[in-house]
Amino acid sequence: MADRFPSVWADGAVQPAADYSIPPTERAFRYGDGLFATLRLEDGLLLDAEAHIERLVDGAGMLGLTVPRPIRTAGGLAYVLRALEVEAWMSAVIRVQVSAGTSSRGYRRTAAAMSWELVEVLPLPPSRRLRAAVLADGEVPAPALPGVKSCSALAHVLCARAADRRRVDEVVRVQAGWVTEAAAANVFWVRDEALVTPAADLPLYPGVTRSIVLRVAGEAGVHAEEGRFGPEELAAASGVFLTNSVRGVEPVRQLDGRELPWPGLLDELGSVVRKARRSAGVRVT
Repeated sequence: MADRFPSVWADGAVQPAADYSIPPTERAFRYGDGLFATLRLEDGLLLDAEAHIERLVDGAGMLGLTVPRPIRTAGGLAYVLRALEVEAWMSAVIRVQVSAGTSSRGYRRTAAAMSWELVEVLPLPPSRRLRAAVLADGEVPAPALPGVKSCSALAHVLCARAADRRRVDEVVRVQAGWVTEAAAANVFWVRDEALVTPAADLPLYPGVTRSIVLRVAGEAGVHAEEGRFGPEELAAASGVFLTNSVRGVEPVRQLDGRELPWPGLLDELGSVVRKARRSAGVRVT
């Protein structure tokens, strides 16, 4: 697939991607007044579709927005992708955004600032030998609304910049002494043959793939727990991986310059997670 899919879906219609532009008065552009979801399309199957749309609707409600009808259900999103001529053999990143619309200057939304949707088809990222580093406590700020995938994502941008400064692929944020998340992923590690991850009530986004890992770990014979853990526990881990909806379960091969093994108990876990994600997918064509 080319770097730029020929069309986007914007505000209820298919539009040529090359000609499409966002108005300067659009509130997600001006103030981050919107939210988004990122899904993986795998051989025409939209992974975890119901869960992502449910979170999009819930998050929009928290922001006082309404998700437009074309993308309010997983089936509706599949219809939009068919309209964009996505085919059964395709694999891609699907980005879905809901914005508060356009309005005059000022933080208050006007009555005319109706929610509208943007759906883009983007190329999958290349695989990588993941190198990560742990940040100092408070080195980057926590997101203002960590439980919502808001278009105001400056905290995550700063996290990614910190990764660039360290010349690694990802960094793990620490807040008030506790490990939280990476710039675009949740973090898990192995401790005494158990799987651990930071608790969802910390300032982090508990992603869909994270919830699947916790749910199916027992099927792979792995004990999993959530909690509050300091960076010293992560430093002593015998295996670390990140999860997000595009990359799935991604092993961390190097942490703070230390080479990490991939424990055998995680091999089966990765297979079970992938199977669960596909079973919860929606066929586009």
